[in-house]
Amino acid sequence: MDREFIIKNQIVERYLSGRLPPRGVTDFEKLIRSRPKLIEELGLPDRVNAGLRLLDAAGIAEPWAEKQKKFWEKPAFTFAAAGVAIAALIGCLVLAMQVSSRDASITKLKQQNHERAVEPSTRKRTIKVGTARNGPPPQGSFTVHAGDFAQLKMDLSWSRFSTFRVSIDRVDQGSVAMFEGVSKDSNGDLRIALNAGAFGPGDYMITIEGMNMRRESIPMGWVRFAVER
Repeated sequence: MDREFIIKNQIVERYLSGRLPPRGVTDFEKLIRSRPKLIEELGLPDRVNAGLRLLDAAGIAEPWAEKQKKFWEKPAFTFAAAGVAIAALIGCLVLAMQVSSRDASITKLKQQNHERAVEPSTRKRTIKVGTARNGPPPQGSFTVHAGDFAQLKMDLSWSRFSTFRVSIDRVDQGSVAMFEGVSKDSNGDLRIALNAGAFGPGDYMITIEGMNMRRESIPMGWVRFAVER
């Protein structure tokens, strides 16, 4: 490969455009290294300068210019992402500690409630109570307080049943107690006794069901009351 061969076969143009075969590229670069002055003779600097002017006119950066990094490749983005990750980790740790503390508090309260002794009664009350016959009443008819030992006398003289089932439920929560086979006295009163210290504060519903010979229950009346401390 010599100067005439290069000019005749447009080696420079093919080299610059990337159309020169690999063997030709190797031979051409080897020749240029051995004869640096050939660059001037072939007019390569002028061609390169013309190409750079075209790139500049088109607003295209030079091939060796540092490419602009995408926003996620910049250090600021990396530091920000790391900060967010650390903040999220701290948040998760704080939340886990709060949940653990809450669970421990709940467990402690349950244990305290389980181990809590029933408060002794300090006074006895006898309360004459009328029963609602048309369904559970929306409001309580009496209130018992801490220290009360309340003996309830519920008038069932109008009922044909003599034996009853008595259920006590905390309103909107669940069953508290149930008494089977409770009989009314000679005055027609159904008697049950309650220690207010055994009940938490809230509203309670007493359901009275008459029991027939086949042990079937039929609702007879309801009594609602409140416990306060």
